[in-house]
Amino acid sequence: MTPVRPLFDFRHASTARFEVAGVVLLFAVLGAGVLLTAPASHVPGTGVTLPSRAMLPAAEGSATGPATSIEAAGAVPTEMVVGAPTAFAWEALDAHGALVLSFAVAAELTVTESGNGSNDPAWVNSTSIGAITRSANGTFAVPSAAWSGGVLNLSVDVGTAVPATVRLFGPSLPSVPVPMALTVLPDRSHLVLYLPGVPLISTHGGVRSNATLWHVHDRFGDPAPGAALAVEYTTQGSVNQTLSPVVWSAGGGTTVAWVNYTTNGAQPGTLTVLDAAGATLLGPISVPANVSAASSGPPSLSPFALAAVALLGLGGVGGVGVLLVGGRPRPSPATTREEEELRRLAEGRATVVELLRRSGPLTLHEIETSWEPPPAPPALADWVASLVTDGTLTATIGEGGRARFSLAERPAAEPRVTLDEEALEQGIARRDAAVAPEESTEDAEGNRDTR
Repeated sequence: MTPVRPLFDFRHASTARFEVAGVVLLFAVLGAGVLLTAPASHVPGTGVTLPSRAMLPAAEGSATGPATSIEAAGAVPTEMVVGAPTAFAWEALDAHGALVLSFAVAAELTVTESGNGSNDPAWVNSTSIGAITRSANGTFAVPSAAWSGGVLNLSVDVGTAVPATVRLFGPSLPSVPVPMALTVLPDRSHLVLYLPGVPLISTHGGVRSNATLWHVHDRFGDPAPGAALAVEYTTQGSVNQTLSPVVWSAGGGTTVAWVNYTTNGAQPGTLTVLDAAGATLLGPISVPANVSAASSGPPSLSPFALAAVALLGLGGVGGVGVLLVGGRPRPSPATTREEEELRRLAEGRATVVELLRRSGPLTLHEIETSWEPPPAPPALADWVASLVTDGTLTATIGEGGRARFSLAERPAAEPRVTLDEEALEQGIARRDAAVAPEESTEDAEGNRDTR
């Protein structure tokens, strides 16, 4: 029996099926490559068309629709320091409050005084493109390139310490954000001294004091209430630093501070005034040694407070002595130089007080021109300083920064006299010694012969 061979061999048929499947797969791969490299649509003048932002999945917290509002981003500043950059930020949001990453349009920015709306001196910078120039009308032209990811980041630097308002607006913005009102504080760390007053100088027991009232403003010319000056007095072996507060002047339009120092004068020193930033505002000023303080002799009678007290003491003792001895004759002792100085001091101080009582507050120059008979004595400034030192007069800053002196207001009180019995006894003894009767003889006729 002749074997019958099948039309297709099973083994060969299986091999053929695998071969056909391989060819089909090869053509499928080649076809997919052609499809991937072929353009989706033909746009003249362009190459491959990339998917647009709308075709990509939206990022978390971002929007795919158009921006409908511009809002302040983050914490809104309400206070800034003059001369210090302050950050401001705005963001573009869609109707659902999501950030529109693709938003970028040109806008305008103004920095004005809140009181009158005039342009403030200011500088604006963008974190994306740098400095933004100011146009002739006072507005800052913010280009679209200043936006990044739907956010506009700017820094604003104001040059004067007055309340300011920052506004962002423009026809291309979908809405106008709320203006930002700010309190602009002075730069209390960087100060300037100017227009000093009359120095008040006194010496007592070898201790010399100097007090000068200075006007103070910050580096932009603004009054600086609340700032402080560091006053350093340096000698060979010590450094003494005190803080002097900056306060409003009597008129309220400027700020002032006292620069005071006290030294025993035994050795020279230097005076330096600094601000909070450590910059030197005054000095170093050399203060020479006080030769009279270093000597062992008695203190000079030039101290105003000591002279006034001594004058009152002498007058009180002398008056009580006159009352006790009645009209007993006594020789007139020669007036010493010290007593003459005391007399001039007392008369000069009394004249200044009477002049201010009649005329009201006056500057030192006005006191000199009002002096009768002219000219005013050279020691007038010392007399005025002594009256300010002991509280009889007060000094305030008037127009032009000049010190004006006026009588200090004192509460009404009953006069009090304190009697030092020991000093009284010593004064009586000195008086008796000065007026002791001289030896004399008397003849038979009663004539006195003084020898």
